Amino acid sequence: MNIKSRIKEYFESYGRHYDWHKMGTGIPVLEKLRCFECRLIHGVNPEYYVAMELYKKRHAEIRKYMGTVQSRKITRRMLKNSDLEEHRSVGNKLCFDEFYGAAGFVKREFLGTEKATGDEIRAFVEKHRAVFKKPLYQSGGSGIELLRREDLNEEVLAELKRRAYVLEERIVQHRQLSAISPSCVNSIRVVTILDRNRTPQIVGAALRCGAAGSIVDNVHSGGIAYPIDLKTGRIMCPGRDNETERSFDTHPVSNTYMIGLQLPNWDILLREVCEAAKLSKNMIYLGWDMAITEDGVDFIEANFGHGIDVIQYDNVGKKEIMRKYLEGTPCAF
Repeated sequence: MNIKSRIKEYFESYGRHYDWHKMGTGIPVLEKLRCFECRLIHGVNPEYYVAMELYKKRHAEIRKYMGTVQSRKITRRMLKNSDLEEHRSVGNKLCFDEFYGAAGFVKREFLGTEKATGDEIRAFVEKHRAVFKKPLYQSGGSGIELLRREDLNEEVLAELKRRAYVLEERIVQHRQLSAISPSCVNSIRVVTILDRNRTPQIVGAALRCGAAGSIVDNVHSGGIAYPIDLKTGRIMCPGRDNETERSFDTHPVSNTYMIGLQLPNWDILLREVCEAAKLSKNMIYLGWDMAITEDGVDFIEANFGHGIDVIQYDNVGKKEIMRKYLEGTPCAF
């Protein structure tokens, strides 16, 4: 396979249809070649290249950004130094709910379908009228469905027993966040690192808002991420998605102007995510998804294969701060 075919296959594998005329030189073939060059030199995938607007930057600036390849290397080192039980406490949604629920960070009710009886499943769905059905291991919002009590027939019940799911009570988010995009919980993605002294360090945070009618807020499912100022809890700049080359001052569902928006319960969120991070022994580099409620926060999940792009939509590369926090740990680079 020649280099031209390889480059074509590379871009087609991501299934993206960006408007390359709007980037950099405005010459698509040159921009695609530079994007491919950034993959080779900086380990940055096309979706990161576009969403983080790296086409506006010189190589010296791009080096400051944490790329896909380096982030995955850190994750692999972390997993190598942790055991299966720790993996499951993060990678398995039911184990996450059980572990962090016992510590008071998961506030909603949940039920694992694999070991539950048919009567227990019926009672749980009946009690909450509608619940989220989540595959235990999929990510990016994939496979999550809303299960209503009127949908619970024998065929659905058999599937719930045959395959492993967790059923979760729906989170009632803060009214301010619900007003932005009411069809889903608009969560906060926070990336933390436990440094060599086991002190939790927050690398960055972003508010993820769902697309119209979507029940999930993931950027891989059409969502938009807005960078958050860690000190104040305010949205600091326009949001981005990873499907287009656009930026968003307002949210397209509600037309809410987002820049400068103060998120509620920010002090509570920062305190709780640091306390939750301390519970891990060796899982020192995690991306947390959290919902802001009227009286606090509720932890949705944690991720060890999380995207590092959304917390760099503020046009500030996070590589050096991550290098500093990871110094002296098994994940140092």
